[in-house]
Amino acid sequence: MMNVLTNWISTLYAILAVAPFITFIFLWFLVFVFLRDKKMTTRLTMDVTTIFLLGSVSLMWNQLFHTNFGFWLITLVVLIAFGIIGGYQTHLKGETDLLKVSRVVWRLSFLGLSALYILLFFLHIGKNYIFST
Repeated sequence: MMNVLTNWISTLYAILAVAPFITFIFLWFLVFVFLRDKKMTTRLTMDVTTIFLLGSVSLMWNQLFHTNFGFWLITLVVLIAFGIIGGYQTHLKGETDLLKVSRVVWRLSFLGLSALYILLFFLHIGKNYIFST
């Protein structure tokens, strides 16, 4: 039973991570039906789509550069960003609000991973076009 549930969840994740921008649009309309608040819907959808972008970008990185370090590299960059933004907030206010820092880092991750997804997508197309045999 647990194996079936694990397979179902991993298959669903794989389907949604293939095209994260389509997933973003689909989730945005689905969440908007329930919340009816565009600002909150966009933020929530960005947060959820970041999970799919993380898997998709790390896989594209691994395939393009023939490595298995993509996920860990992205995780390292996110943790460094968390430390920098948290340190800046501590310097500014004297204390760190971990919830605010994590929200900022997670949403910046969405923007960075979206740009990296587009860049890697075109690099893959270029690589396949140039080296097609």
